[in-house]
Amino acid sequence: MVQISKEERLKAIEKAIDGIQFGEVQITIQDGVIVQINRVEKQRFQQQNKIMTSIYAMNI
Repeated sequence: MVQISKEERLKAIEKAIDGIQFGEVQITIQDGVIVQINRVEKQRFQQQNKIMTSIYAMNI
């Protein structure tokens, strides 16, 4: 197993967080060392009636 520096671990966390609007980043730590980073990104969709309300509000 390859050892990586603290800076590289922090960059990996930053990369996992970057660009997420909805979701989660899970960091697994064993014996005080980061061993795994999981990223779950969710997509949210507006309900149809909310979209139609927005369209009518804009007088389209």
